[in-house]
Amino acid sequence: MSTTEKSLLASLVITLLVFGNFFLNTLELALADEPIANISTSLINVVISVIILEIIVQSLLASLSSSQGDDERDLLIERISFRNGYVCLSVGIWIWIGHTTIPSWWVWLDAIQSPLPEALVPVVLLLLFVIAEVTVTVTRLFYYRRGF
Repeated sequence: MSTTEKSLLASLVITLLVFGNFFLNTLELALADEPIANISTSLINVVISVIILEIIVQSLLASLSSSQGDDERDLLIERISFRNGYVCLSVGIWIWIGHTTIPSWWVWLDAIQSPLPEALVPVVLLLLFVIAEVTVTVTRLFYYRRGF
């Protein structure tokens, strides 16, 4: 396994563990109808945790291996993975916009209320960004393992 693959795999594991735990805890709070006043504090803690863990892990990986420059294959894989992440994020945002605005377009849809509390809107948007980031990382891992 190359250094790039190890780095991507470490980032994927950190992202899934830390943000997955955050989203599960937030979902439990929302389903229990408890006040969600601590979301911003826990969100800041999660972001700081991810940054610190990434710095530590990436520094360790960089110190244990030699640096290699990016070639055309790396740049192509990066472009394809960012395209996939952007498509994933765009589709998620458009679904979210449709979900929040379509009930106001027609009178007969006024009875449909969004079951999502307003405090969870930033959490859902963050979830879309995390899904896009995971898509980018998984795409890069796929192309590095499969070959291009």
